[in-house]
Amino acid sequence: MSDGAVILVVDDNEAVREALTDILNYCGFQVLTAEDGASGIALFQEQQHEIDLVILDLVMPGLPGPETLRQLRQLDPTGTVLLSSGYDEDEVIQSLDAAGINRSNIYFLQKPFSLKTVVSLTRSLLQKA
Repeated sequence: MSDGAVILVVDDNEAVREALTDILNYCGFQVLTAEDGASGIALFQEQQHEIDLVILDLVMPGLPGPETLRQLRQLDPTGTVLLSSGYDEDEVIQSLDAAGINRSNIYFLQKPFSLKTVVSLTRSLLQKA
């Protein structure tokens, strides 16, 4: 499964949201975007059954990524989430474990990333789903 899949991108950086939207649309994905955790949660609640993957920035103002992830997990404990962060993957895993967040179906994307990497990883994750 890849083409036509619906991806929710939650990132406070407008340039990142636009770049991800452009490349993912070009590759045949449908993209929904949210500029912060609260709007991401609201959009997920509205369209949860259509969303195949969430790409979530971990560091955002307002509702931070880990709390956004916790709320996403309450709505859908098994949904696939691709966490995006400039922090080291081990640090992210430790913070998720410390917060008691179930890491099943949670994957990591190190910033800065290439758009080619995002597309490849996105396709790979959607095939697993």
